[in-house]
Amino acid sequence: MSSIDTNSPGDDSTVHPLKDKLPLPLMASISALPPLSIDMYLPAIPGMAESLNTEISTIQNSLSIFLVSFGIGMLLFGPFSDRFGRRPLALFGLGGFALTSIGLTLSPTADIFLVFRFFQGLLGSAATIVIPAMIRDTFGKDTAKGMSTVTMIMLTAPLVAPLAGSMFLTFSNWRAIFLFLAVYGIVVLALSFWKLPETHSVQATDKKSSFASNYLLILSSRKIYPTLAIFLLSSLAFFTYLTAAPFVYITWFGVSEIVFGLLFTTTAASLILANYINVRYVSRLGSQRMLHLGMSMALLFAIVLTAVTHANLSFHWTVACFFMIIGSLGIISVNAESLILIDFPNQASSASAVARTLRFSTGALVGPLLALSYTGTPIPIAYQVLMAISLVVLLQCGCHFIARKH
Repeated sequence: MSSIDTNSPGDDSTVHPLKDKLPLPLMASISALPPLSIDMYLPAIPGMAESLNTEISTIQNSLSIFLVSFGIGMLLFGPFSDRFGRRPLALFGLGGFALTSIGLTLSPTADIFLVFRFFQGLLGSAATIVIPAMIRDTFGKDTAKGMSTVTMIMLTAPLVAPLAGSMFLTFSNWRAIFLFLAVYGIVVLALSFWKLPETHSVQATDKKSSFASNYLLILSSRKIYPTLAIFLLSSLAFFTYLTAAPFVYITWFGVSEIVFGLLFTTTAASLILANYINVRYVSRLGSQRMLHLGMSMALLFAIVLTAVTHANLSFHWTVACFFMIIGSLGIISVNAESLILIDFPNQASSASAVARTLRFSTGALVGPLLALSYTGTPIPIAYQVLMAISLVVLLQCGCHFIARKH
């Protein structure tokens, strides 16, 4: 494994002077760019297709375009953040996000809209990719606590975004949604100019590092592979739920779209509760023990979900099981990512880019996997969630056994 400079600014032996001064609500506002950009315009897609004289599928593709460009941007801007600092990338990304949102507001055709959507995701990623790195810079071994705090605040965005988008449509049209995103970006940019500090002290070693060298260092570090696999497998279970939820609740259980929207808010509520628990206990117990707690809870309720699905019980049981599973996956995810970032004090943005891009890629596998196992019932969905979580537990048990043997 490549060595990491232990005398770096990210050294955990000293307390970072900005640890207690970091503007966590502002950082959560920056992290909220993706969910706001995705969730707010979903209710407007049919009206957008009509307004821009195109097919609904074309506007739906704008979501995939945003996610792809966001993933590309994370890989592109991660090393720049490690080399030139966090603050410049955050300001650049927020400015780019605001400008492209204005372009989206004024788009006269679907093609122009899709071009601006691509650049909105690409440039917006420059702002969001620095947040995990800033937390790692300042919190050190307590990275999971800082990540949970920011995530807990940020999760209010997916709670209110669809409702806010619907409200804009009641008194205006879809362009008001993107105008709001532009104003949001400008306000957060102004606040960042004022309050967002630089947390990464760029050293000569950082400036000499190339774009590829950071990724080579991270990918050659075999130590992180088990934790990265745990992070990705928990993401597979999470994206299985996100992808399959409309089928499970609307198609299978027959709930209305309004009821589905209310049920879906339990996802964010579960993650908020999970991150609150993590904030309270991770400093005392450590990320590894919190990881084990999340695994145990996820496995238990994945087994219960499978049994409930086989027994064809009411949707209340399914909602309760998914509430516990999603919260447990939230604990697994935030602690696994934090353990990865802790290993790379000078390459935290690049490490975050690797983990999060692979996470999006893992999410893209869910649809084909569900299609292969489709039976018209929720049973394959329950088994896919159980399989992913079981692999997480087996992997952790294997690592623990090997560590004890050595």
